[in-house]
Amino acid sequence: MAEKKTGKMALLLIFLTVFIDLIGFGIIIPLLPKFAVTFGASPFTVGLLVMSYSLMQFIMTPFWGRLSDRIGRRPVLLISLAASAAGYLFWGFAGSLTMLFASRIIAGIGNANIAVAQAYIADITTPENRAKGMGLIGAAFGLGFTLGPAIGGALSPLGIHAVGFAAAAFSFVAFLFAMFALPEPENRSQAGHDRFRTEPGFVGRVLSDKSLRIPLAIFFLSTFAFANMETTLVLLASSWYDFKAADISWLFTFVGFVMVMVQGGYVGRAAKKSGEKKLILTGSLLVAAGFALTVLLHQVWGLYVAMGVMAIGISINNPSNQSLLSKLANPAETGGVLGIGQSLSTLGRILGPIVGGLAYEHLGPECPYYLGAAVMLAVCALATRLPSGKTPSAPGPLVAEPTEAPAAAH
Repeated sequence: MAEKKTGKMALLLIFLTVFIDLIGFGIIIPLLPKFAVTFGASPFTVGLLVMSYSLMQFIMTPFWGRLSDRIGRRPVLLISLAASAAGYLFWGFAGSLTMLFASRIIAGIGNANIAVAQAYIADITTPENRAKGMGLIGAAFGLGFTLGPAIGGALSPLGIHAVGFAAAAFSFVAFLFAMFALPEPENRSQAGHDRFRTEPGFVGRVLSDKSLRIPLAIFFLSTFAFANMETTLVLLASSWYDFKAADISWLFTFVGFVMVMVQGGYVGRAAKKSGEKKLILTGSLLVAAGFALTVLLHQVWGLYVAMGVMAIGISINNPSNQSLLSKLANPAETGGVLGIGQSLSTLGRILGPIVGGLAYEHLGPECPYYLGAAVMLAVCALATRLPSGKTPSAPGPLVAEPTEAPAAAH
């Protein structure tokens, strides 16, 4: 009984550590493009700024996971949380575009620590309770992304630099919390290595597996489509509707709230009733519709409708695809297969902002949204080739590294 209580306490502590850090992340994200524009950044440069964060995550996530296998979860969490706080401090002191790039690069290095939190949970849970434990990370991310923008909106009258200092304060609190309250797991597994297997033979075999190829492609395309437009959403809202910093933050708060509600209250029950294939089709169609409505409804209320439809679609599509992928994978290699899926998602977050920024700048502000809709319709076509049939287990929340916008809930 004492051991069970200790395990529950450790889960609560890792949840609070991640949650507090992600509030800081959520504070920053809605205001990033607007801040970059004050330094003369073009839409393409904004895309590069968003990409720099995701690129650091792509590089550092497997590194942090494997390093934590060797030296411990707690030391790596402390290092990464300190890096997050430092990145937000750079934002607070930023007086040039160069410093803003440095801020996002350092924060990307630090915020790649979700893999370590996943490994921590794998160490302290039994196989039967692991999915529930991993769901706590998804919950922490959803709540952090909902509360963070709200806090950022409330703080925005103090100035955009003050928002950076507030985000740094949250990450520093998470650092102190981990230092003084979070214990090192008694038994450390090789979860970091299993989750990020990079040997060419394994990667090639997974990518060539016909049963895995389609859900992996959906991972990449769905994230690419969203990242293609998310870079420009703030620019569009500012240009078309004269959105201020607080307006943008409240829009992101609304998106985060919708995603938390849908993932928490609907997806699991729907998967048991309908199966993942139907959910992926439905979610992809909703995301495509949300993209199109963003530029067809030229009203502020229309923007909220479009973002709400898109948020519902993402919340249905991505966890369902993750669940299906985990069921199609060899049980002994599920962690590695999901790791490849997450790497493809991160690759989409690297390429999407570049394409979106270029399209916005050279082809017009509507282009990233029509392109996103077209890509999601292609995802619908792919989804028709997924295995049919209902599955007994429901999808859990997708536990991903934080990204630069609502796609964070992927």
